[in-house]
Amino acid sequence: MKQSHYDVMYNMELYHWWYRVRRDLIHDLIHAHLDLGRRLSILDVGCGGGALMKELEIYGNVFGVDFSDTAIDFCKRRNITNVQKSGIELLPFPAGHFDLVLAMDVLEHIPKDDDGVREVFRVLKSGGILIVFVPAFMFLWGITDELSQHYRRYTIAQVSSIVESKGFTVVRKSYFNTFLFIPIAGLRLLVRLFRIKTRDENKIGGRFINKILYMIFSIERLILRYINMPFGVSCMIVAKK
Repeated sequence: MKQSHYDVMYNMELYHWWYRVRRDLIHDLIHAHLDLGRRLSILDVGCGGGALMKELEIYGNVFGVDFSDTAIDFCKRRNITNVQKSGIELLPFPAGHFDLVLAMDVLEHIPKDDDGVREVFRVLKSGGILIVFVPAFMFLWGITDELSQHYRRYTIAQVSSIVESKGFTVVRKSYFNTFLFIPIAGLRLLVRLFRIKTRDENKIGGRFINKILYMIFSIERLILRYINMPFGVSCMIVAKK
């Protein structure tokens, strides 16, 4: 990811609707798929500025890795010490070490995504859980993908196939950010069709709009507790070793 995108992430991830609801959704998945009667060993791969790591500390011991020195510096500003410089393809941990590994919008950043999934399988305990989020549908490609230096976007079938090919059993798969799919798709297609120049799709028009978008996604998050979505801007996979 470009330096400027890490700066944006660090400055926005505590209050921007997208980062907030994504963290909320992760909490829901943890409660649904893990035994919270004991302290967990958790790894956040591609931990960015560390906001998610701080929230996950309520569940146990949290470790983070990121390939960016900038991201690691941002984590340290939040007094996070269990963070190391590393990519997902070669993790600096022994086999069978973690109860939970999170790869939040990580696989799209690496040339060979299956190598990353294979390495996560290695460091998870037997019965451990992998939670993967990735961007959905190549036709939604936009300026955010370019700024983030993505290689691809996925269908739910594609990311499920990759995870299962490395030995995991998929226990939950769904699209999400479904309520905003049509306006986001329409905007990105218009930008591409008319070659409209834009710098950053993550910027929002003030606190009011941010609050409205958070409320919309929060309603969708509640629905996701009971059903899987057939389409959306992002994919979500929960898999078990």
